[in-house]
Amino acid sequence: MSNTVIDKKAVKEIGLEFFKLRHEKGLFIYQVAKRTDIPEKIIEGIELGRYVKYGKIRRLAEFYGKKARIMLE
Repeated sequence: MSNTVIDKKAVKEIGLEFFKLRHEKGLFIYQVAKRTDIPEKIIEGIELGRYVKYGKIRRLAEFYGKKARIMLE
């Protein structure tokens, strides 16, 4: 079991942002999956705020022309 603590609200916000970006570009999840080589279920999980793995978040951010940063408080 991991001892990583992740703010659930932040995870939901990240997911919503990716959902918005995908819809702004008029893309379906399967299209993003094919172009990023990230499985559809992972992308869906990220967008729903259920899945966080920095490597996947970074890859999606790059796909959308964004940068992913980690903030520590």
